[in-house]
Amino acid sequence: MSTRVRFSQERPGVTYVPSTHNSQSTNLLADIRAKPMPQKHPDQKYQMDACTAASIGDESMLRELLRINANLIVAKNSAGWTPLLYAAYLGHQTVCAFLLDHGALVDEATNSRRQTPLMMAAACGNLNVVRMLLERGANVRLADFEKRQALHYAASCSQNVVVDVLLAAGADPNAQDATGTSPLHEAATTGHELTFLSLLEKGGSLSLKNDRSENCAALACDNPKILQIINESNREKEKFSSEFPAGGPENLTELLEEMDLVRYADQFKKESIDLRIFFELEEEDLKDMKIAFGPRKRMWDVIEKFRQTGIIRADNFGAAAGPSSGPVSPKAADSVTSTFKSIRDINQGTKKYAMEALEALGAGQTDKLRALLIGIIDSVEQITVKISSHA
Repeated sequence: MSTRVRFSQERPGVTYVPSTHNSQSTNLLADIRAKPMPQKHPDQKYQMDACTAASIGDESMLRELLRINANLIVAKNSAGWTPLLYAAYLGHQTVCAFLLDHGALVDEATNSRRQTPLMMAAACGNLNVVRMLLERGANVRLADFEKRQALHYAASCSQNVVVDVLLAAGADPNAQDATGTSPLHEAATTGHELTFLSLLEKGGSLSLKNDRSENCAALACDNPKILQIINESNREKEKFSSEFPAGGPENLTELLEEMDLVRYADQFKKESIDLRIFFELEEEDLKDMKIAFGPRKRMWDVIEKFRQTGIIRADNFGAAAGPSSGPVSPKAADSVTSTFKSIRDINQGTKKYAMEALEALGAGQTDKLRALLIGIIDSVEQITVKISSHA
């Protein structure tokens, strides 16, 4: 039921206060004008500074300041911030580019906390600025005075797209700050699922502990979805471990070290290829990765041997092999027989190449000789790979 409000027709009572000025006194306006007025400050006397111009994205003002004094572009304010820091923090990509083009240094424009423009842009999710700074040579692994890197900033602020870009640029998901906290720890604590998954897929360690002996599971105790991801990852790891023999390499980097091919570790890391995926690769996949012929053959031999025997063996060429322990399975015996047949066929081809090379040498056919010698070298390397697989 609504309530009606009835207004009176009478005017409200108004009280008028008589003026203190009588008709003979000074006019009110004149009285006001007689009062002291604030001092005028002309705009040209108080020009905008470079940090303010950068923070609001005013490139034209920065150009004017550059014309007056080029040092203003890199000068720090009382808080220790530079124009580039402000522009990166607030996402002004064109201003960042302008400052870098006119003397600002991408990694040296730090504040009193040693925070870099990349850290500021990463924390705020300014993706285009992050990409531009990386293209201009920003060091993705620089740390502030608390040993926090750009990846820490992005992870703690749930900037999962920026996290992916930083990881692709070589950021370390296991880098620990002054308290032992890694980017994965940051994501676990704050419950950022997508960020946590990205870091985990790129090699983030669930077992790594901070200075308080807390791992990801302990830090994520109040985040059931993160705990679910951790549990699923652990189950996958257990399944993975059961597929591979005990005592072998625990990860792809260890395997590559045993093969003296650790120089390819970063390449596989960028492609998100771990030990399990490595053994699922085909020879064409290795070719597509532009891996040189010799290393590619050695990798493929290890993959083939694992598929045939279930044994991970990364033979270092020239290394002495120990005696075989245990009976040889029929499958392994067939593999050895097949290998020796292949070596026999390769040897026949090598002899043919050698005879043709001698004929070409006598006839002065340099181009043909070169091709034949390359064929001989290739055959010898194939034989070496075959023999080493059974050393």
